[in-house]
Amino acid sequence: MSSFDAVVETEDEGVFVAVPADSEFARARAPVTVTINGVSWESTVAAYSGRFYLPLRRGIREMARIAPGDTVTVELSGR
Repeated sequence: MSSFDAVVETEDEGVFVAVPADSEFARARAPVTVTINGVSWESTVAAYSGRFYLPLRRGIREMARIAPGDTVTVELSGR
């Protein structure tokens, strides 16, 4: 398992957290289980312009009680 702190970011209509480049999961389409604020879900890492991201759908943000600009602790494990 890996954990890191990240700011919830937004660009256009997307909301996401960036995955650090030194994370073992910093690769396109890495299958992961994400946990933020005690809420867990399955996702895949997205890659764009040499950076890696985890998308945060509205339902997930509401359950985890997070919003753009929040700093959160992200826990990742492989699946």
